[in-house]
Amino acid sequence: MKRRSALGFALVVAAVLALSSQVPPSSNALSCSGQPSYYVASMNMTIDPGSQDFITNAIRDAQASCANHFVLVMNTFGGNGGNMDNIINAISSYQAAGGTFVTLIAPSGNHAFSAGAYIAEASDKIYMTPGTAIGSATPIVYNIPTGEVNTTLTKDINGFKAYMGALASRFSRNVTAAELMVTKGVSYTADEAARLRVIDGKVNATSVGRALQAIGVAPPYEIHAPGISSQFISVLADPNVSGLLFLVGTFAILADLYHPTVIVSIAGAVAIALALIGLGVFGAPIVSLFLMIVGAAFIFLELKTHHGISALSGVVVFIIGFLLIFQTPPPPSQPTPGQPPQANFIAIGTITYLLLGLLGAGVVVGSIYLYRIREGLMKRPKQLETSLMVGKEGRLLTDLKAGGEATANIAAEDWTVTSPGEIERGTRIKVKEVRGLKLVVEKAES
Repeated sequence: MKRRSALGFALVVAAVLALSSQVPPSSNALSCSGQPSYYVASMNMTIDPGSQDFITNAIRDAQASCANHFVLVMNTFGGNGGNMDNIINAISSYQAAGGTFVTLIAPSGNHAFSAGAYIAEASDKIYMTPGTAIGSATPIVYNIPTGEVNTTLTKDINGFKAYMGALASRFSRNVTAAELMVTKGVSYTADEAARLRVIDGKVNATSVGRALQAIGVAPPYEIHAPGISSQFISVLADPNVSGLLFLVGTFAILADLYHPTVIVSIAGAVAIALALIGLGVFGAPIVSLFLMIVGAAFIFLELKTHHGISALSGVVVFIIGFLLIFQTPPPPSQPTPGQPPQANFIAIGTITYLLLGLLGAGVVVGSIYLYRIREGLMKRPKQLETSLMVGKEGRLLTDLKAGGEATANIAAEDWTVTSPGEIERGTRIKVKEVRGLKLVVEKAES
């Protein structure tokens, strides 16, 4: 009961946190007036639920503090298309409320690739410093049906081409050059982007501080960075981490059933809850979550079957569900400008396949471990074999009258005992015989 309560509580907390992480930013109009005021935020991370949480909360904070200019200092390799779209929607809401959104790609070495390029193009102004780059915005498509490779890729690229073109056109930038970042995966240096009018200007500055001053942000100012909450969400949103947490939690609870410690069960429940939070904010398909749960259920079924087939089937189903996390839904045949199809901009890396290999090996080792534990437990004397209690000693917990009944602690368990003679509480006793579930005792020899 305690394990079920702990797991239930953890899952409820997971659901609440997952839902709360999806609260959209406020769209209240900026009612403050006066001189231009700036809110500066620095994002050096993947476009994922963590960065979405950071930027949307930062925009909400900027609106609350009456900042009519938001400057995002960006450095990213890209990320998830859904989170990119949510960030752009938050930017659009800020702009609709009267705010000016500026993207600054600085200092040297920083870049706005893939999803980051779309976010930059959604800004009112884009500035870059020497040594920076923007582009490589071609989406990555997985799970393309056989025979539909060319059609699916064409639809997907055309959808994002139209989206990028719409963003560039909105702010009078070079649509053709912007679209090449999608169709050809082109990237531009600061000089090239400024010359082709992909951005609004190049800032000759060697530091973020000098670049900010060059675009009108006067000191003093504070550069806001992602907090622990956003970084934690970003870690959990990595499907590799979430999948591993889910499996570790499953095996923790499974192992605790053999040698219960409660703490391990609670840790397992927390791991599963964190995995569900990560998968939830990542936007994992329902089918993926369902298959992962079914896989875990098959692994639990191994407790009954003990032939390895259930565990093997469970890990296969789990891996299929895990891989479906990376599935990209097919784009619309005729994409609507301003509404991109959902896609990822991050490929399945080597670490993912390595984790899947470790997962398979872990299931084999874990199954052997649990099998040996079970064999050891089967060889242990059963507690209900009361005949084995004869000869064991214990202590009387209550007074025992002749022919009556009392309670005694014997072999670390409380038993109902009787005796032909009277024995006082606290006396050391010894079991003479067993009558059903009642023990006949006598005073133990001192």
